[in-house]
Amino acid sequence: MISTAHSLDKRKSDLRAVWIFCLVTAVLSTAILAFLPGYAGPAIVVFIPAVTAVILISHTAGKSQVRPRLFSRRAWHFTFKWLLISLGLTLVLRLGVSLLGLVLVPGYQYQPGPISPLLLMVFLFAAAEEIGWRGFALPTLLKYGFHPLVAALLLGVPWALLHLPLVSPGMLSAGTPPLAQFLVMMSLSVLLTWAYLAGGSSLSTAVLLHGGQNFFAVLNYGLNPVASGWLMAAVYGVAALLVVLLTRGRLGWADNRQETALKQ
Repeated sequence: MISTAHSLDKRKSDLRAVWIFCLVTAVLSTAILAFLPGYAGPAIVVFIPAVTAVILISHTAGKSQVRPRLFSRRAWHFTFKWLLISLGLTLVLRLGVSLLGLVLVPGYQYQPGPISPLLLMVFLFAAAEEIGWRGFALPTLLKYGFHPLVAALLLGVPWALLHLPLVSPGMLSAGTPPLAQFLVMMSLSVLLTWAYLAGGSSLSTAVLLHGGQNFFAVLNYGLNPVASGWLMAAVYGVAALLVVLLTRGRLGWADNRQETALKQ
């Protein structure tokens, strides 16, 4: 009886930590983006998920659990196969946006944008986000019985909402329709959950997918924000739907292969 009560208390505590994580990350990110336009705000905001996750794990499980859950070799393991799949998918997604643009956007001519070594920073920023969302929040929801698709959508909502300020004037995605931005982020949440789980609960595969689709944005150079937003919503949405259908909604989740998530 005592053990059962303890388990229920731990479940409530862990799930409460996830909801606090979502709320704190969304509120702080939105506030910072409101006061720091351009590149400054986003450069700070991307680190909020990781910092928040570290603080919450330290508080609920103890500081000794931070490294095993977020920064260990087990959390960041990868296979060459899934590195190729993650990066390959990002290339296909961005090329798909451009190809659709050639068909649907009058006057659009395909011309990739300039590539700078600084673009590699997008992978660092992606890692900072993924440590919180897929490294902390997602495994916790899965551990307590949330269906993978439900978990992806639940986490996708606050994640998408905190990206909406980026469509404001002077921001990175200025001019992008808010609804299109929201749909892109929800679709990406599903794709990232799939990459993380199918890759064996690997943050590396999620980071490569997340950072890669930002890196290959240079392939959509020349598309206006409105067209780019809706085309991305269409392409990413179709990709997410295909993944859901092909995996029957489990997004790569297999109980006998997910010891990493269940032990957290």
